[in-house]
Amino acid sequence: MSILNRIRTILAGERYCSDEHLEGYHRIGQDVYVLEMELLDATEPHAKAIARAARCFQVMGDALLQDAREDDQKRSVASITHEQAEVLYGRIPDLMVAARQEAAFAGSARVSLPIRLGKRVESGHTCPLEHFIGLQRAADDLESLLSSKIQLARLEGDKFKESILLAEEARTRRRTGDSTVGRLTEGKKVPADLHEEAEESYWTALSSYLLVAQGLEDPSVLSHPARVSSVKSKLDSEDRWRITSESAKREIRRSGEWQIAERDLDEFWESHRLTQEEREYEATVENLLRSGDIVENGYWYCCPFQSCYRVVQGPVHVVGHTVKQHHAFVWEYGEDGARSHFIQVESFNRADSRQYCGDEDK
Repeated sequence: MSILNRIRTILAGERYCSDEHLEGYHRIGQDVYVLEMELLDATEPHAKAIARAARCFQVMGDALLQDAREDDQKRSVASITHEQAEVLYGRIPDLMVAARQEAAFAGSARVSLPIRLGKRVESGHTCPLEHFIGLQRAADDLESLLSSKIQLARLEGDKFKESILLAEEARTRRRTGDSTVGRLTEGKKVPADLHEEAEESYWTALSSYLLVAQGLEDPSVLSHPARVSSVKSKLDSEDRWRITSESAKREIRRSGEWQIAERDLDEFWESHRLTQEEREYEATVENLLRSGDIVENGYWYCCPFQSCYRVVQGPVHVVGHTVKQHHAFVWEYGEDGARSHFIQVESFNRADSRQYCGDEDK
């Protein structure tokens, strides 16, 4: 591809995959295959579950970048697609290390099971059709990868109940996304909310298939209800204080700000659109709190006044991020419809006051 054409693809919101990038991703795929061969006779199910998760990330990454490999022209792909593939491939090396550690000594891998899908890259505008097709292909490839084991699992329904239920959810969600992509490929106009729904459907399908892959190797990783993506988190509660830190609630009450806080919380939850990534975050921190790997370390200074956490036994893995021991993190939910995101730092300053909206700002 000429320099001029590369510039054009950048201006068009696309990205050219260099030979070096593609070769590096190809080597990652080969390494995953070697790992699976190493673990064929392994007896530690956690090790096999981690290795299977690594294979899923590789399959998804390959599916997203398939258009960049199909012929000698090596077509450009949407920037969001390339960035998402990089995120997926980037998870693999740590998982390979963890799988080998777990195979050598059970319980030695510093990875919380089940492995979650993690960061979803968003375009900030209408999702490109090419990215939808990549997500569709990733869901298809994961379903093909797991289909034979799912069929065998049905013969032992009670043992693999959670995996089978998640597989059914994934299949249904994928079809929801497929219906939107079908309309787009036919040139039909699709409302923005259906674009968002299709993105969410594909991401939920991929998240579920990733969990299914691990559950088929080790059913125990899905045995806790809070670990299953189809189960609602506390975010789905109708309580306006659903994720507000208890220490924040005490200070709000002592400061006489209860009614102001209630007003802000009602306005916040009325406009906030929950995402699967947020649900995964809340489920993950609950598990890490139970295991003693993290402790609450204050709260965020503005609505919804959620807890901040410090890692006491680390590193820990939270929705695609690795947080070092003694470092702190929080999920910033964003105000007035702003995009939420994960924040990690060495430490947070204590919130001595709270920020409210409107004329009664503190």
